Amino acid sequence: MSLESHPPLAESLGGVPLDRLYRLGDDQYRRMIDSGILDAETAERIIEFIELKEEQVETGFNRFCDFTLLDDIQLWPDEVLHLAVRRREFNPNTVHVKSAFLATNAFAFEIARMYEQLLNSPRIEVRAWNNLQAAADWLGVNAEKLVL
Repeated sequence: MSLESHPPLAESLGGVPLDRLYRLGDDQYRRMIDSGILDAETAERIIEFIELKEEQVETGFNRFCDFTLLDDIQLWPDEVLHLAVRRREFNPNTVHVKSAFLATNAFAFEIARMYEQLLNSPRIEVRAWNNLQAAADWLGVNAEKLVL
């Protein structure tokens, strides 16, 4: 697994590291969220990072975001809607990609499901999962690759 960094985002907001994106394969990435608080500002920075990568990688890439180690999620429904609209409207290419969110906490799972339902993008398919193996199967990768 190789590590790629983007220097302008090599900082933490609310304890969530934003400087690491792990390559799982040619078209698979895992967004690293170890712990901390996921709020609107942090989510915006993560999306900014993904959008920069989307502009650089013309073939597209699938993503995996693990919410299981977060200390808290502080997002309101209107903020989740804003994030979903931003992602739906950003289309640097027409490549279909998958974005899996793993959440074993009921609240975190509902936030991921809300985002899944609000995104409604022809290009980005989002699914919330509470089971690592199911998420890995959906992404077409070995579950061990999703665990750091």
